[in-house]
Amino acid sequence: MKISVILPNYNHSAFIARAIDGIRAQTHQDWELCLVDDGSTDDSWSIIESYREQDPRIVAEKAPQNRGVNATLRRGFELSTGELLYPAAADDYLSDTRFFELAVAALQRFPQAAFAYARAEIVDGDKGQQIGVMGSYIPSRRNHAEAKDETAGAPIRFIGPQEALTQFVSHHMFIPGCSVILKRAGLTEIGGYDDALGPQADYFLNHALAALHGAVFIDAPVAVARVAATTYSGSASDDEHIRRVALVEKKLRALALPYETDERLFAQFRTSAIGSRFVEAFQRKLFDSVRASCESIPLDALQMFPPEPAAFVASLKEDCARLESTLDAQIERARAIFTEVAGPVEPLALGSESGPRPWLKPVAEFFLSLGKILGKTFTGVGNWLWQV
Repeated sequence: MKISVILPNYNHSAFIARAIDGIRAQTHQDWELCLVDDGSTDDSWSIIESYREQDPRIVAEKAPQNRGVNATLRRGFELSTGELLYPAAADDYLSDTRFFELAVAALQRFPQAAFAYARAEIVDGDKGQQIGVMGSYIPSRRNHAEAKDETAGAPIRFIGPQEALTQFVSHHMFIPGCSVILKRAGLTEIGGYDDALGPQADYFLNHALAALHGAVFIDAPVAVARVAATTYSGSASDDEHIRRVALVEKKLRALALPYETDERLFAQFRTSAIGSRFVEAFQRKLFDSVRASCESIPLDALQMFPPEPAAFVASLKEDCARLESTLDAQIERARAIFTEVAGPVEPLALGSESGPRPWLKPVAEFFLSLGKILGKTFTGVGNWLWQV
């Protein structure tokens, strides 16, 4: 199965060589690289030309002026000929030489799936340090009959369409754009990259295809994604980001799905999307911890504090109240944007199967966090707790 790598580039001369090297190092050699430079003003093109001269599988084109990521991806798609597509980014790179091989084997094992995806490490674009891992799937409690396999060289799992939608809107499934290989027919079916979604175009496309046809999850890290405030997705304002995610919801709800859906699930999607954008859980935990620390000081002891630390304690309480008020306002504005763009949605019913029982949630999250550091045993325990 031939893989067409579609690689847009704009002024990423510092990163593009590593991106190309990661592709050329793949053990699955039946690929072509359709590289479109989007009017770069740095020395990207000279680097691209040097690689094109070395490898006939590299097809390169330079646009006379900058047109944007989605337009460049569309042009790369026009240049491509492969049955499978890997939409890449010039500032990311593949860290596992087996990724193409694993994805092809996974799609041959589960041909009904629209694509295969894997995990990716997240790296701070400015400091270069790893800050997390993305790419996930936590099965629902009712979904124990999924097909699993390890013959591809890594643990793989087929996720059915309805399960994919349910777990996506409950934030138990996430598909990284830098570690997904799509069937060409799927991109055509969805209509390609929607400019109105901006950096969320692939976010919608990937999860929409999973909701329609299912996906295969490869439980292995295969790529490295660079994040920074200056990247395409990182530079969006809060309002822009929320508006685009709300449009993702609207488009998902408009899909002609082959099964019945409960729109109330999207209430949880909104809550999770907003909470994730503003890191609500951690902010509130911080405010609560600071207040608890301040209030733990007995009044008679506080009266004996020197003026400067006493004033510091008072200012901490005031700052917590002010910052929490700001957070509340941000969340209310985000909810209003969701309602404006995607319409009102009925609240999620209590007792739904969107996650673990409330008293188990912190325990599950603890083990999942340990799993990122200490390995699959802890991740397995965390996943099991989510299903209890």
